[in-house]
Amino acid sequence: MSKKHIQLPNGMTENKKLTPKDLLVYLAIKKYMNNESKSCYPSINTIVKDSGVSKVTVMKCLDKLEKEKYIKIIKNGMKRNNVYVFLSYKNFEVFSEEFLETQNIDLNEKSYVIASQHAMFKDIEGFGKISYSDTELSKIINMDRHSIAKYNKSLEEKGFLTVVPTEKTDPTTGIKINEKFFHLNELGQAIIWTLQKHDEDLEKVKEKITENSKDVALLLNQIKELKNNNEEQKKITKALMDRYDVTIKDLKNLTTKEEVIL
Repeated sequence: MSKKHIQLPNGMTENKKLTPKDLLVYLAIKKYMNNESKSCYPSINTIVKDSGVSKVTVMKCLDKLEKEKYIKIIKNGMKRNNVYVFLSYKNFEVFSEEFLETQNIDLNEKSYVIASQHAMFKDIEGFGKISYSDTELSKIINMDRHSIAKYNKSLEEKGFLTVVPTEKTDPTTGIKINEKFFHLNELGQAIIWTLQKHDEDLEKVKEKITENSKDVALLLNQIKELKNNNEEQKKITKALMDRYDVTIKDLKNLTTKEEVIL
């Protein structure tokens, strides 16, 4: 599977001034980003088409994304597309083009999944688990509780979400908390585990290199010790030869005789 993906900074999901639709528009633009220049220039109509969001909403989203310093917009006049420059970040969630382009869920459901993914446990391959109540989740992703309940129901009906009842209750509402299992692989998000495995493989390679480096360092130290011992032996031999007035020729004669009588 291809490792190509689009990154969404974690800070965006925690920013209370942004909505899930802002995140969707960000990803719709970033899909075209050049990895070297960190910029791209899709038209407004392209962004509208790819995100499924209206032109008016796209313009509002762009304004907020720039104000919150996630993108820099370079305007090129009426006849040319804007240039969008993406600013740096550290931690992020990944999304595949397959997920962003899927027609199996609508833009509201997609925005909900995008905003929620950061809050999911992904310890079971193929699934993202959320243990927060809808009320708690609404505060995390900046989406009202009723919309969350609505999208949970529609995603469950489409087979992309499994809701499991628990005995825990929401401290605010007193309503029982349901654990939500998002079927991320079926939504096109298998990239999460592909990259996770890639990172694990890289870590193993790093560990192997470290082990090999230690072995090489040990071998070099042993060679150095042998060399030092050899140099010391040469010094002792020379000192003895000088003391007893023995020459190299004398030593050679001794080693070629079958028997030496002392």
